[in-house]
Amino acid sequence: MTTHTGPVGRLMKFTARPGRGADLAGLLLRVADALDGFPGCLLYAIGRDERSPDVVHVTELWRTAADADAALASSAEATGSPAPSEVLALVAGPPERTDLAVLGGLLPGTGTGTGTETGPRTEG
Repeated sequence: MTTHTGPVGRLMKFTARPGRGADLAGLLLRVADALDGFPGCLLYAIGRDERSPDVVHVTELWRTAADADAALASSAEATGSPAPSEVLALVAGPPERTDLAVLGGLLPGTGTGTGTETGPRTEG
């Protein structure tokens, strides 16, 4: 098995306890703020599902898997993030996680694409 050495992505789906979606999103936004400038973090975006307000998505993009793992291993005190127990208190169950080996595209924070872009860049 080959180990991917390029950028990696993580897609997380959290389901908050009923009526706590806004609280969970707020906490995860604090995590995003704490990761601003963290080595290797290219993107850490928080979004709420418009049809299910208690569902919160996190989209992560990291320069390498090692960078992502280092952030996950960092203590809340070191990053200024909320403690994991604060997040767990708001969720109805474990998050769904999808790990991605990024193959190409326009990568934020790099100044360039990877050479495998398939369409025009759009601003949104």
